[in-house]
Amino acid sequence: MARKPTAKQQIRKLLDDLEPTVQKAFFDSIDNLRSNIELNRIVEQLERQDLDGALRLLNIDASAYRPLQKATEDVFESGGTQASKKVPKPSDMATATFRFDVRHPTAEQDLRQYSSTLVTRISEDQRQAVRDALADGIAQGRAPRRTALDIVGRLDRITGRREGGILGLSNPQAKYVENMRQRLLSGDKEELKKVLTMERRDKRFDRSILEAIKTGKKLDQATVDRMTGRYADRLLLLRGETIARTETMTAFNKGQMSSMGQAIAEGRLSAAVVMKVWHAFLDERTRFTHRLLNKTRVAFNDKFQTARGRFMAHPGDPEGGVEECACCRCWMEFVIDFLADLD
Repeated sequence: MARKPTAKQQIRKLLDDLEPTVQKAFFDSIDNLRSNIELNRIVEQLERQDLDGALRLLNIDASAYRPLQKATEDVFESGGTQASKKVPKPSDMATATFRFDVRHPTAEQDLRQYSSTLVTRISEDQRQAVRDALADGIAQGRAPRRTALDIVGRLDRITGRREGGILGLSNPQAKYVENMRQRLLSGDKEELKKVLTMERRDKRFDRSILEAIKTGKKLDQATVDRMTGRYADRLLLLRGETIARTETMTAFNKGQMSSMGQAIAEGRLSAAVVMKVWHAFLDERTRFTHRLLNKTRVAFNDKFQTARGRFMAHPGDPEGGVEECACCRCWMEFVIDFLADLD
């Protein structure tokens, strides 16, 4: 007879099922940005050195990220539904079983605040990355069209899709791409050697770099464009994976918190009897601060304190900062301790 999955196994499977949907939604959002590119108009603004005009034409706003918003909203609701199962069934059969209502005013407020903060953070970081890239292009005397293509990507003749470019990358990632470009164009042997240490480069180009180091002949512009384009694509994949893993966990746990808060507000149970338990995956990929928190219990309204001194309401809580949140795989469980109310 097959064993019933443990709570850990159930949660992990649910999160594993939700994560790819969030990742796809992020890439769909980037496709939204790329699909509306008016390249010639952007080039015209760059010829006038009008950075703000070029940036406006890229339409980096919340509407482009609607697929990501929708996906995280679904995860939020899944977290709320999961937590609702922990609310004890009433002994009075006349009282309905508790169900999480994602349209409840407090839940809508929690969701709106989370969703808005997420998209605002991504959009602002993206706009800054593009602004810096535009400014770099002008400062270096790069042709306006080339600068625009370095940002929006170049059309693949087979797929008809734009590839490469920095749309979707974080500001630091966009700078990594620019660093690679400058090193490849420099012709300097030491700078070219540094490219060979860049972890997410496409190693199929290593032979060309080694040949340039050996002969002292500079790489041509088309080859540099292909190299940096593949590097940008790989960083974008990493960005999608990071956002999916991080935001799936954050949205799920925020949904759990909202659901339990709703049950408490309805008088289904007292906040005093609700305990939060931090569960970590004990392997080499888990932060030492989270391994130390494994199985730690705190009251519903209290926060977990990490070894870094960060206070977090739940795993993935943005209050913990990137150091505690990025790609976190920990999860939170509610435990109802009716004896706690007797203290």
